[in-house]
Amino acid sequence: MFDIGFWELALVALIGLVVLGPERLPSAVRLVARWLHATRSTLNNVKLELDRELQISELTTAA
Repeated sequence: MFDIGFWELALVALIGLVVLGPERLPSAVRLVARWLHATRSTLNNVKLELDRELQISELTTAA
């Protein structure tokens, strides 16, 4: 999906550590992880719903 290598991730982690500090960095990472999980879940639900609608449309067109 993204072409992010080790050094890019290390740079982002270092910047996050400097900006947020060691106290707030773990909670920020958890918040971002939850947000990404919720976004992926929503996108998967939308995809499944569209697939169902297409299958229903194909069934009604074929009949």
